[in-house]
Amino acid sequence: MRALPREYRREPRLALAGGRDGLALVHRILAQAADHLNPEGLLIVEIGHNRNALEKAYPRLPFTWLATSAGDDYVFMLRKEDLP
Repeated sequence: MRALPREYRREPRLALAGGRDGLALVHRILAQAADHLNPEGLLIVEIGHNRNALEKAYPRLPFTWLATSAGDDYVFMLRKEDLP
């Protein structure tokens, strides 16, 4: 966090302190999402540039990568029944 430019440090620490793989918040979301989704619910998450790390951490999850104006590697979707 100290290495970030000064203006970045005004952002919530939760959003920027991503841990060793940059996915600390995403790990937390995936661990809890099924408890908060309705039956047949969908989870949509923007992860930035960490697709490879995410797929390595969760090789059994069937991520659907959504096309966005930034590219096809930044936003994923999972169904409730696919979550751990």
